[in-house]
Amino acid sequence: MSEDFKKYICKTCGLIYDEELGDPDSGLAPGTRFEDIPDDWYCPLCLVSKSDFIPLDEAKAKSSPDGAPKRKASTHADVLIIGAGYAGWQAAENVRQAMPDAEISLLTACDGTVYPKPSLSMALSQGRTPDDLKEMTAEAKAAELNMGVKTRTKVMSINTKRKKVMTTSGSFQYDKLILATGAKALSPTVDGNAAQDIMTINDLPDYRRFHKALEGKKSVTLIGGGLIATELAEDLSSQDIEVNMVVRGAHLMSQILPQAISQSLEEKLQSKGVKLYKNSELVDMNQAENGYRLNTDQGEYIETGVVVAAIGLAPNLELAKKAKLETNRGICINGACQTSDPDIFAIGDCAEAGGVLQAYLEPIRRQAKAIAAHLKGEDTDQFQVLPSLIKTKTPSLPIMISPPLHATHGQWEQTMMVGDNQRLLYKEGEDVSGFALSGDLVTSANALYQELFSA
Repeated sequence: MSEDFKKYICKTCGLIYDEELGDPDSGLAPGTRFEDIPDDWYCPLCLVSKSDFIPLDEAKAKSSPDGAPKRKASTHADVLIIGAGYAGWQAAENVRQAMPDAEISLLTACDGTVYPKPSLSMALSQGRTPDDLKEMTAEAKAAELNMGVKTRTKVMSINTKRKKVMTTSGSFQYDKLILATGAKALSPTVDGNAAQDIMTINDLPDYRRFHKALEGKKSVTLIGGGLIATELAEDLSSQDIEVNMVVRGAHLMSQILPQAISQSLEEKLQSKGVKLYKNSELVDMNQAENGYRLNTDQGEYIETGVVVAAIGLAPNLELAKKAKLETNRGICINGACQTSDPDIFAIGDCAEAGGVLQAYLEPIRRQAKAIAAHLKGEDTDQFQVLPSLIKTKTPSLPIMISPPLHATHGQWEQTMMVGDNQRLLYKEGEDVSGFALSGDLVTSANALYQELFSA
């Protein structure tokens, strides 16, 4: 009798590899055992290696014991980190590896729970509750890294001359400071007596509120048509929830996806019952008997149980601006991820390099390595702005995109189309600066990326 198929989960993004289903998008046929996957296989969602996967049962059983040793944040740290999202913990891990004896402390306004943020837009289809997403408490993670942590502490300001951080719980001195302050979710400005009820999903507490709000509801309206809104539409429709999407643009994911592939995806979603209101904006939201009544600027009327805005993120720059650090759309950094103050670094959604914001996990990992290398005195891992490779969480249509860093004067050109299998290149003259693949062609994404963008 053959052994039961097992499931493995990516510790970084929460993607689940099911041996029974395989991963056809990566060329792994159904029934492929995890142990038989080539060692050079990578997570198709966040691009980490096979070694970053653990058995799902082990992940569920993993907990943070109440008696875990705790260390308070040092009042004078060699390296002080502000922010406990993926970027903050990545910085802590890499700095600890590079500097085993350094005094490292982390400050965060939240509880610092470690969880895979990409899972927020696919947790329903995975059958995972908000509690299932929790991997480790901040205290347990800090104990694992032998560092200090202080949660529920808001940082008020930074005194760069005295190298001191002022918080609601006192002041903390640093030799080097890392800003991992992330970004806040944007919400539309609309009229109506229920406008304040629009939800956003940017972290685990947000998702917990959203998950609770879904109880007993049969419909959700998403404001936005970008990557996150589209992924949420897929996740919600998998649970037989009626989904409406109010999309400002002419097609889904218009900022990163060519219209040809977007149109195919829209058809797939509509066949699942997703209703698209394109070229529309929400103008008012009022309470109704079974939820809310929405009106758009195109005269469309929608009744719904829950409203979620997914219209983008804005980097948190308040601290950096108070400290008079150079900012643009984000906090400006160099190859070592230093800000205009050489003793202060920035990483993640709040950071901008070469005029580009990269709000994905892969560049964050490279930024963390660059910071650690510089602190160790080795500038061997300078951060470079590279095109991102993005796998959309859209089971209706597999898609891999590497959008151009600066989509200004070029255009998408289709080089192949056979049913759902499409390949488009973003060309500026004869130069290719991006690509988009769908259907079975997504299996060639990594090779194409290496061909186009590797040095």
